[in-house]
Amino acid sequence: MKKIVYVLKSFAVKAGTERVMSDKMNYLAEHGYNVTLITYEQGVHPQVFPLNPSIRHIDLDTRFFLVEKYGYLKRFFLMLKMRRQFKNRLQTFLDEIQPDILITTTYSLNLIDIILSAKTKACRLVESHVACYTVKKSFDCKCNPSFRLLAVWYDRIMLNKVGKADCFVSLTQGDADDWSRYSSNVIVIPNPVTYFPETISSHDGNDEHRIICVGRLHEQKGFDMLIEAFAFIADQCPEWKVDIYGEGFYKDLLEEMINRHNLCGRISINSPTNHIYNEYQHSDFFVLSSRYEGFALVMLEAMSCGIPCVSFKCKYGPEEIIEDGKNGLLVENGNVKDLAEKMLWMIRHREERLQMGKQARKDVRKYELNAIMPKWHELFESLMKQSKIQ
Repeated sequence: MKKIVYVLKSFAVKAGTERVMSDKMNYLAEHGYNVTLITYEQGVHPQVFPLNPSIRHIDLDTRFFLVEKYGYLKRFFLMLKMRRQFKNRLQTFLDEIQPDILITTTYSLNLIDIILSAKTKACRLVESHVACYTVKKSFDCKCNPSFRLLAVWYDRIMLNKVGKADCFVSLTQGDADDWSRYSSNVIVIPNPVTYFPETISSHDGNDEHRIICVGRLHEQKGFDMLIEAFAFIADQCPEWKVDIYGEGFYKDLLEEMINRHNLCGRISINSPTNHIYNEYQHSDFFVLSSRYEGFALVMLEAMSCGIPCVSFKCKYGPEEIIEDGKNGLLVENGNVKDLAEKMLWMIRHREERLQMGKQARKDVRKYELNAIMPKWHELFESLMKQSKIQ
């Protein structure tokens, strides 16, 4: 039985990455793999998604975020001490488990040098769940030239560390091209859609007159641009409304924008729901207004329910999922007026919208769990075979 160890920051936040990781770990456990999840900042928080009973969960209890409250000098030495603890505790469990495959993600970039240099015969993989350019410090400093040169230097050191992995797995070809600057072995395996409903509500009857959007209430998701776009067309489609599902610190800002545009009752911000597939099926189309994405899994979910998507051509994902005019509409990235026009086109062209939804459901089948996970199995077999040859 092949042994796989996942090293993750935590498994406590209800977000897309955690959901995908749970799907993959459960699939592997159900198909003959011995799976161990090692976290290092879980603490006392419960697992956010259910895991197969055979999956062992270990937390190293090295909560790096706790040192952020101290001054720079004390923080520096505490960080060094905690890194040593992390290294020693991780090594102890790897010695015990003796894994065949060791996997971590770019969310652990600050510790990836320790993870990839651990003493183990396991093949080492790094998964990316965010666009390459967004993990760079220079991305954060793009409006601060005085720190940009230092940030570029820092990025070069940090990102080159992923080159120690035997394989780097990206979600999209566009992002893979970016990461190939830092790793010589980059492949693309998309995220699987979490759930593909076998039957869906018919969209051929009366329209719901409803647009749905899902995501964290964060600048990245661009809901401010969505509100601006709907404000342009609201008077031309008085029966239509927008429902946003998500939570985050941008909620007050977004609600203020809704009030300012007199769109209360037309645009609603709703708490996340465990029944989002039901909400998709009672909507007419989905809008992705993100400034950037790792993959846009929510778009696949919507498409699996037979509704088309209108999306910015942001980096990365939408252009590899949407075939413009066939299963959805693509919008010039960041162009709010173009977004408004494409939304209005979707509203006014009912028959084309319904046809796009049917095509979207067909196209998204290639992202089903049973279609994606064999690619991981093939990758594991290939890496282990190469390792034996060497």
